[in-house]
Amino acid sequence: KKIYIPWCMIPTLREIISLSANYKFYTLDVESLRLHYMRTLLMWADNFEKNIDKVREMFDEKFVRMWRLYLYSCAACFYNGVIDLHQIVFSKGVNNLYPLTRDYLYKE
Repeated sequence: KKIYIPWCMIPTLREIISLSANYKFYTLDVESLRLHYMRTLLMWADNFEKNIDKVREMFDEKFVRMWRLYLYSCAACFYNGVIDLHQIVFSKGVNNLYPLTRDYLYKE
């Protein structure tokens, strides 16, 4: 049996779904936000580069290199599937009222 120590590891999607059943949580929806996070990181990197002169006024070159590496390497890891992030909707017990599709999200 695995022991989870907070802040030491991120459980996999499979582990989360499996463990949730032990507590009578029902999985209603799972969505990967991997490509959304990749895009967000690239937008942050773009803003970082557009403001590099301001950044250099506040921080040294070591920070600039480190932050640039962080933004682009994280984006690459999300792009290549090395890391992933999921949004999971659970219900405690059976929930037959949850919408069958996500169409409700896009109606005006």
